[in-house]
Amino acid sequence: MVLRRAGGRRADRHGDRLRRGEADRLSAGGSEARVTPTCGAPARRFFTAAPHRQRGPFRPESCYSVVGGWTPLRDAMPRVSKKVVTAPRVAGRKAVVKRAFTPARKGASSDEIILASHSSTTDAFKAVARTLVGLMAAQQPPVSDRDPVGVHQMRIALRRMRAAIAIFADLVHGPEAERLKTEMKWLTGRLGPARDLHLMDLKLRDISDVGSAAFRKRVAADRTSAFDTASRTVVSKRFDKLLDDLQSWIDAGNWAQASKDVPESAKKFARHVLSHRADRLIRKLDRLDQLDDEQRHRVRIAAKKLYYATGFFESLFTGPHSGKRLARFRKHLKKLLDALGALNDAAVQRELASRPANQPRRTPTADATAAPDLAAADDEAARKQMKAAVKAATKLADSPLFAD
Repeated sequence: MVLRRAGGRRADRHGDRLRRGEADRLSAGGSEARVTPTCGAPARRFFTAAPHRQRGPFRPESCYSVVGGWTPLRDAMPRVSKKVVTAPRVAGRKAVVKRAFTPARKGASSDEIILASHSSTTDAFKAVARTLVGLMAAQQPPVSDRDPVGVHQMRIALRRMRAAIAIFADLVHGPEAERLKTEMKWLTGRLGPARDLHLMDLKLRDISDVGSAAFRKRVAADRTSAFDTASRTVVSKRFDKLLDDLQSWIDAGNWAQASKDVPESAKKFARHVLSHRADRLIRKLDRLDQLDDEQRHRVRIAAKKLYYATGFFESLFTGPHSGKRLARFRKHLKKLLDALGALNDAAVQRELASRPANQPRRTPTADATAAPDLAAADDEAARKQMKAAVKAATKLADSPLFAD
């Protein structure tokens, strides 16, 4: 299917996935629920952090706030941050507040990234990265306790952090950034099997006639083993060192690159990044319904990076048109990701069911009938999700990002 981008340009389309229906499949916590403790005194500067090295080696029971730095988790309280737009004290300007647009968000929490309109690109990266490292640290206790929601939320924070480094690549690229990316990939790999096997186990409980009793028992056992691995990982020295190194790297700021490709203004940088990535994504979305699982997976990754980028920068666009249009684009992108996420979950579960028994223990023993049974059970849902993905992709192509 060929799309036309708003403005008359011919365009294609592309997408990525957030896990679909995760609020239904998991206990309280949801797919992208990001409620995390925030610490420190609100009076401190937004872009300033107290380096946790001053408190000694990193401890998992600490949490980080972009407002107040590292403080003990026991002193932290959940807090919801709100966007506030203040009108200048100038006669005749009373309408300024009404014209400013602040996208409404359900369940907005302390992980919401709010950048000042005059932020530099360097300060924007620091604010984004510090928030995400804090979210990773805040999920250490639940992951250690083998909580499925904690595992999912830590994986989200990891993906967002890796996406931030990719989005700001022209600014932060270098040997240390590459090393940290490798370490985060290691951590993602240690958490991934727990998440995948948890969803597989839930699916088998919902569908009683899929797979043999021995297969179901093996899936449950491998799920337990995978959560044990995740738990051991987040109390390891390597995990502590990763968070410690990330925070030191962010605070040092010697990664900043002087490049003509990196505007000083964060808003100018954001406009360029979002427009460029949106155009690339939409070109990839053509014939979405004809892609195989792996091709859709690559589309999903690109769309997810764009979704995270819109979240990093949306507070910079509060104009009467740009804010609303960015919020509308982000809504359609989320619907695309939800649909592609559901399709990807089904593909992962079919792969787990068909993988031979001589693979590593983190995978369940294959069952001759499990994979085709899962495919048959998911067939109708897959058609609905593909239809939803195509519809969301069409709306994306018709939704201009900016107008002012």
